[in-house]
Amino acid sequence: MAELIHASVLPSSPEWSRHERFILSRLAIGALGLGLAPAYLAWRGTLGAVETGLLVAVSLPLLAVVLLSRTARFGLAHGVSAAAMSLAICILAGVTGGVASPLLFALALVPAEAMLLGSCAAIGRAMAIALAGLVAVVALDGVGPGNGEASWSAGTGLVLAALAIAYTGGLGFWILRGRDSQARAHQATAARARLLLDTVGDLVTWHDAGGSVVNANAAALNLAGAEPNELLGRGLLERVHIADRPLFLTALSEAAHGKGQASATFRTLFLPRAGADAPRAPVSLWLEMQAHRIENGAAGDGVVVVSVMRDVTARLALEAEQARTHAEAVKASDIKGQFLATVSHELRTPLNAIIGFSEILTGPQDFLTAEKRLDYARIIHESGHHLLDVVNTLLDISKIESGAMTIEREPLDMAAMARECCSLIALRAETGSVALEQVLGPELPAVMGDRRALKQVLINLLSNAVKFTPAGGRVVLAVVRDGDVIDLSIADTGIGIAASDLPRLGEPFFQARSSYNRTHEGTGLGLSVVRGLVGLHGGKLTIESAPGTGTRVCVRLPVAGAASNAQPVPITTYARAPRRAFEAKEPIRLTA
Repeated sequence: MAELIHASVLPSSPEWSRHERFILSRLAIGALGLGLAPAYLAWRGTLGAVETGLLVAVSLPLLAVVLLSRTARFGLAHGVSAAAMSLAICILAGVTGGVASPLLFALALVPAEAMLLGSCAAIGRAMAIALAGLVAVVALDGVGPGNGEASWSAGTGLVLAALAIAYTGGLGFWILRGRDSQARAHQATAARARLLLDTVGDLVTWHDAGGSVVNANAAALNLAGAEPNELLGRGLLERVHIADRPLFLTALSEAAHGKGQASATFRTLFLPRAGADAPRAPVSLWLEMQAHRIENGAAGDGVVVVSVMRDVTARLALEAEQARTHAEAVKASDIKGQFLATVSHELRTPLNAIIGFSEILTGPQDFLTAEKRLDYARIIHESGHHLLDVVNTLLDISKIESGAMTIEREPLDMAAMARECCSLIALRAETGSVALEQVLGPELPAVMGDRRALKQVLINLLSNAVKFTPAGGRVVLAVVRDGDVIDLSIADTGIGIAASDLPRLGEPFFQARSSYNRTHEGTGLGLSVVRGLVGLHGGKLTIESAPGTGTRVCVRLPVAGAASNAQPVPITTYARAPRRAFEAKEPIRLTA
């Protein structure tokens, strides 16, 4: 059937439906008439004038179909069809009494049939053709005023037939005018609704049972990057982020075939429309969709679901920012709690010692010998220094984090500094039965840096290495040159660090295996200070470790003293292979 409709007629339009109905009905009439013609000819043997006229009348609808299919001129095709119907009625009226035949009233069917086509022009054309047929019957029958009573009776019938034609046509005009008025009112209401939907910022789409878009409002340009007609069919689905398409389709299916309503939040990804000189970066928006089923929608225009989509990108970004702020606040609270627990633990022991032994020294001293008093004073002195170290470390961390820490650069002999730091740590290593060794490269150049800061870096790293190395283990400090960089490395055979703790190294107050009853004392601030001081020298910090395999910390410092970094340097960490440290085939050569 689609092949018989002219190409200029748009599919799914009202004009398409009218052409389709006209062609189907005329093909049925023509096929029926021509199909009965052979049987009638076999019965009568020959065709007379009446039969020939009827044959022409049933053939004209086929001619109307050809004209409509070739030219798309509906008025011309309908005129031919109406003429065929009027011709058939007039022929039958002529053989059944002429002007006195009651079949003349059947000419009122011509405008009545035109009324079904929904066109006032077609009704007017049909009325004219029916009246022309009525005049033709009068002319052929030769009725005049001199025929007495028969003439009066025939005239009355003609007038009544004409009135029937006029009444049917007028009724058709009245019905169509009323229908057109309702259609115009409906179109005005639809236009106002469309204007309202196009004004709001939400994207409104109508979907069929399969989820395809049937219609969309003007917000499609802002929220989907396309004109409304570009979203029809699967156009909207193609602009939904590929990872969110199952969620989008599930919501539409739930609304159409399930509970009748559904919601979903998904992303759209599209290229915005831009000028030739404007960038076309992809735009991703988060849309929140509320889909609702339209009851009995499939029985009308095929719309089953209507969905309203709103841009919630800013809201989700705000919620994410609030969540991040809350997480940072929680983390800050945890750090604060950890700080209080750690610092209180570090301060309580020396303070107890200071208070306890000072009370003993200020009390009765009959039982105190000179040796005990000296020992108690030494403990008080060491505890005070420990408290001072804790406070100085906290001050250094505060200065580094705030950017207030400054360094003074001067040429430094790193070999001499390494020997000096090892001498300071030697007693602690000897007390713990840990071998402390040095590897110093030949012809080490002077490094531009701050003496106090770099000395603090070495002492902190050596202290940690000795602290976490069990008795019988080794700690090796190596200072070698690598081009324009001095490589300071401290390797130990200690307990090592778990892979899960490596990313957190350097965070203030973080200690691997930390607990209130931990074996190894410390605030967890030493490595944080090292990060900051190395960053101020423009250096790099690397840590390689694994449980049971020891730890190797490497500090790389530029010889020329690069511009300082205002922030603590990030720590690059590596998890070691599961093997014991220092299992080399060749022995390590040590220099004094």
